[in-house]
Amino acid sequence: MLTLNNRLNEEAPTQTLAELRAGMQRLAEQVASSRAAFGVRFDQVGERIQLVNDKGAMISEDRALLVVLDLIAAERKTGRVALPVTTTRVAERVCKLHGLKVIWTPTSLRGLTEATAADDVIFGADGHGGFVVPEFSRTLDGIAAFALLLGLVARTRLTLSQIDARIPRTHLLKRSMPTPWVAKGSVMRTVMEAAGDRTVDTTDGIRIVEPDGGWVLVLPDPAEAVTHLWAEGADADAAQELLDHWAGIAEQAGA
Repeated sequence: MLTLNNRLNEEAPTQTLAELRAGMQRLAEQVASSRAAFGVRFDQVGERIQLVNDKGAMISEDRALLVVLDLIAAERKTGRVALPVTTTRVAERVCKLHGLKVIWTPTSLRGLTEATAADDVIFGADGHGGFVVPEFSRTLDGIAAFALLLGLVARTRLTLSQIDARIPRTHLLKRSMPTPWVAKGSVMRTVMEAAGDRTVDTTDGIRIVEPDGGWVLVLPDPAEAVTHLWAEGADADAAQELLDHWAGIAEQAGA
């Protein structure tokens, strides 16, 4: 194990986006040059991690969730995992392949941690580099996630790049649109009415499932005058069309 920058700079406890990207690039170069199995970068408080695969390529947050999930599911083969409703449904396919089930949670950290309190929940993730390892604690913990990942990778015969390659590509888009506070209720009512006889999930916001399996989630921001939308389709065009359609409905209702 090679450790880099293992001290917090008290004069600059936070980092800019440019500094974060530069740090990830340096980590990727170190992983590639040292032929390491993978690389991990912790945030300043040790809650979240970012991953670099064995080829020195940075793994996005949504792909990192799927890679770690696949490793855990393939080894455990039983139990449930807790994931926010904004997570790609490819995660559900990965779990089903290995015999696991998914608990869909609200997007708040509290919703995730409450779900991981169940005895049969073996893993949780927030989709932003945060992982919950219930055997250790019921909240986000980057050190516990690293220790778990270290063991999983050591016991598998596959590299992170190979695992990533075997997981289907995702087509999940997000858009945020300004919405006056007084119009948020109208937006949600209009979206619910427009859903018609489609399957609707109200775990957090309103998630509408289309007949072809595509889905859109409309979620008002709890702190800002904004409405967030997520849409996932069979391909990029389908996801974009779905997002545009429901964004138009929400925008018209909030005008």
